[in-house]
Amino acid sequence: MFLLTAVYQLSDRKKDTIYFALLVLVVLSVIFVIPQYGWGWIVGGALLEVVIKLNMLRIALQSAKKGKRGAWFIAWGAICCLLFFVFFLSMGVFSREFLLGLSPFRSILYIISVLSIPIATSVYLGLDFAFINSTLNRKLAEVEELSQKAITQEKEKQELLASQNETLEKQVAERTYELSLSLKELKATQTQLIQKEKMAFLGELTAGVAHEIQNPLNFVTNFSEVSVELCSEIEDEAKAGDPEMVLSITADLKQNLQKIHHHGKRADAIVKNMLQHSRTSAGEKQLTNLSALAEEYLRLSYSGIRAKEKNFQCTLDTSYDQSLDDVEVVPQELGRVLLNLFNNAFYAVQQKQKLGLVGYEPKVAVSTATRKGKVELQVWDNGTGIAESIKGKIFQPFFTTKPTGQGTGLGLSLSYDIITKGHGGELSMDTVQGEWTEFTITLPYVPVAQEPTRHAVHY
Repeated sequence: MFLLTAVYQLSDRKKDTIYFALLVLVVLSVIFVIPQYGWGWIVGGALLEVVIKLNMLRIALQSAKKGKRGAWFIAWGAICCLLFFVFFLSMGVFSREFLLGLSPFRSILYIISVLSIPIATSVYLGLDFAFINSTLNRKLAEVEELSQKAITQEKEKQELLASQNETLEKQVAERTYELSLSLKELKATQTQLIQKEKMAFLGELTAGVAHEIQNPLNFVTNFSEVSVELCSEIEDEAKAGDPEMVLSITADLKQNLQKIHHHGKRADAIVKNMLQHSRTSAGEKQLTNLSALAEEYLRLSYSGIRAKEKNFQCTLDTSYDQSLDDVEVVPQELGRVLLNLFNNAFYAVQQKQKLGLVGYEPKVAVSTATRKGKVELQVWDNGTGIAESIKGKIFQPFFTTKPTGQGTGLGLSLSYDIITKGHGGELSMDTVQGEWTEFTITLPYVPVAQEPTRHAVHY
């Protein structure tokens, strides 16, 4: 019965009804039949053993039919065992003498019949172990081969990666060198463009200064010519002996000389102011009257525009906070910002004037005021305004709405950097396309509460 259980286990079969029925019969045989040791033992023991081995044969044949490896060994062992039992039965196995005194030959045959199934099972287990061992060795060899291939592939991969890394490093070095050259060229170009913008600023400043100086120089020239003529008249009257006329002409001459002196001082003041701003080094702040600075650069910008366009007329509306104390700024840099904003404002109203709109009068307004601990300087114009689609680009470098050749696109960009980075302030813009534009410069300041004075001047 133990052997039958092993056959079930080796064949991977679940224990069925026949197995449990045979188990019950074996238990009953042990309890009731063995003590009698007679015909009942022959029938109950030997016959039951034959039935058990027939069941072993059944299980082995079913497993062999399903392709279970080694099942035929167990089947042949069961067949051999059953054949020996048939042989014993044919020799009078039912006699008591046969059971009590077996010859050596019959004993060997009996032992073979009893051990045929265990021997077959052992052979099966040995072969199965050999097969499993062979399979394991083959798998191990395959694993070693795969491992060796993996190691070889890994080495090849590492060599390939090393080669690629070396190639990439060379490419990166080449690109880095190219980028460094491009960066140097870009910086050189940027420096040239900034220098060009500075020269443009200097040109605008020079045009305004030249126009401002031209008026007093014209007065000096005219009064000088008149004075020369008066001197000739004095000589003539002195020769004629008319002292009263000499005194009258001398009085006119004196008045002319005073006017020459006045306009000479005016020209001298203009030149001194410009020299003072031009000599201020970049980054060196000093206390400056912001309203006076705005008024000065507004006049210079307007004079520069008038020097180019003789017929251009514009209303300048200024509102300066007279209580505003001096602000610590870099006058030259802030002057560049103001001149740029004023020039843009005059350009905008000039372009709108060319449209020929009925009743349109160009106007530029400048104001200073203090709000919430800061000083604000606003530049407003009723020009063409700025389109909504490009409002976010006006402070970008190289962006300009002017025709090609009339602007570098750096004016507002540099102005933004001067105000925000150089002075810690803000530069903002508000506009309505076709109506107006307003730029606001906000700088740190200690507030002073006082109503601003306002006056409008039409040039």
